[in-house]
Amino acid sequence: MNRGVRLVLSVVVWWSAAGVALWLVGLALGWPVSLAGCVLSGLFLGAIGEAGDRLRRVWKSRRRAARM
Repeated sequence: MNRGVRLVLSVVVWWSAAGVALWLVGLALGWPVSLAGCVLSGLFLGAIGEAGDRLRRVWKSRRRAARM
């Protein structure tokens, strides 16, 4: 399997699980939230977090290269 495909699948699975966890917390607290909404918000937050991490790594490598 391609590295990029594996990365996308792992992010989708991980953040979908986070969305299900949000949904379960909402059920436990009595908040009427849909499962699809929680999974989508988890995926959205995950995508933002992964993009931020990618940018941080790129900036870090560029700073190291500029020092040399």
